[in-house]
Amino acid sequence: MNKKILLEYKMSEQVTFPDPDPITLERPSIKKYIGYLKFFGPGAIVASITIGQGQLILGPQIGAWAGYTLLWLITLNIGSYIIAYVSCRFTLISGIGVMDLFSVKTKHGWMNWLFIVIMIIFIPIFTASIVTSLGQTLQWIFGRGHYLLWGILFCIFAAFLALVGRYKLLEYSQAFFVAVLAIGALITLISLKPDLIKIIPHFFTIWDAPSDFPSWVYNDYPSVTKTPISLYMLGYLGTLTITIITLIGYTGWLKVKKWGIFKNEDNPEEFSQQLFKYFKRDGKINYLPSDGKIKPLLKPIAVDLFIAFIIVSLVSAAYMIVGAILLADNHILPEDTRLVQNQLIIFTYLANWLKPLFQISVFFALFGTVYSGFEAATRMLYETVGNLSPRIRKMPYKRFMFYLLVYLLVTGIPLAIMMYYGLSVLLMLSLTLMFVGVIGVILYGIGVVSITQKVLPKQYALGRIGIAISIIGIILLLIPFIYLL
Repeated sequence: MNKKILLEYKMSEQVTFPDPDPITLERPSIKKYIGYLKFFGPGAIVASITIGQGQLILGPQIGAWAGYTLLWLITLNIGSYIIAYVSCRFTLISGIGVMDLFSVKTKHGWMNWLFIVIMIIFIPIFTASIVTSLGQTLQWIFGRGHYLLWGILFCIFAAFLALVGRYKLLEYSQAFFVAVLAIGALITLISLKPDLIKIIPHFFTIWDAPSDFPSWVYNDYPSVTKTPISLYMLGYLGTLTITIITLIGYTGWLKVKKWGIFKNEDNPEEFSQQLFKYFKRDGKINYLPSDGKIKPLLKPIAVDLFIAFIIVSLVSAAYMIVGAILLADNHILPEDTRLVQNQLIIFTYLANWLKPLFQISVFFALFGTVYSGFEAATRMLYETVGNLSPRIRKMPYKRFMFYLLVYLLVTGIPLAIMMYYGLSVLLMLSLTLMFVGVIGVILYGIGVVSITQKVLPKQYALGRIGIAISIIGIILLLIPFIYLL
């Protein structure tokens, strides 16, 4: 019989933490830190979703009309990673999902219901924008067919892969998609030899934001100016953050990865629900050892989030800076009818023969976004709805995914058709990202810090420094709202 965490309520009502991965106990060395790369998994999905949609479209566009002035939004994004760490830390220690706790610790589970409503409203919009951008890319590559048909067919194909594929395939494919676009953008940026002395201060000048669009944007791209600058700012921050979709989905992936308290469990989901039942019975967590050493068990999630943050930040900065240099000088912007084609200059600046590489890279990035996005949205809702509906909790995960994907396609495709007839993709995408990537994340962050301090035993709760860092993370995400005033 495999070694397992022993839950012995009849005898001691305690669990024992598993031994951490041996590499986390080694002395500091280059070999050790290279070995840490094996922990990069869920972070690849986060990075793929972030880079695939937001950075390809909003990043270069904002760089083109705002220059370097909004680079500080990338810095603020660290707030969402702090929240993600606190959230994952809670689950890795307690074995209980954060949304499970919200379902019983908030009145009538209102936090769960709020996130469900946000998802029901905004995720079809995300699906529609992906149908549009992916379809335009494929039409551009092949030079024939209607982009809506291309987008719909490949979104259905992505849904099929999500249903039949395994989690490992998702991880590896997303790492590949991220690498292709990231390397292309960074090579172009390096070749431009930007003035770093001029650029770096803008990562910290949070008081600096453009008051209006340049005149050439009004003349050449009037549709872009219909969306307020403050909304673009919040939408772009929403592309950078770990959204509520991936924040909550992450706690599900922890079980799949068998990190922390789940390490030796054959059925992590069943184990998590068993611990949650004991919490509901006793009204508190009293099954953890009093002297458990948890830092090594938290190392995988810290490494995974750190790598994801570095990748997202570097690529986001590269796309915005390249947009400020290349797109602005040529008065080019991504727009509703040409969401990705106008960024071609980012690759062909080096050589015209790179056009096919850019087209293929964009396809992989957008396809990777919809593929991983379907999994992330399903995982998020499965975690959120589970303890509001016992029937859904008992439902096989893949069946739940099938029902959700049908809903997303049935609602997202008509919205994509509406976008074809004039509904602004950029406006709807910005609104979606503001709610999913900023407002929802702030509410989740406040909630997860609160339950960490109230529910975890004192020895496992955040210390003063941890609380201070968590509060700073939430405040960072609130800063752009000042520009709405």
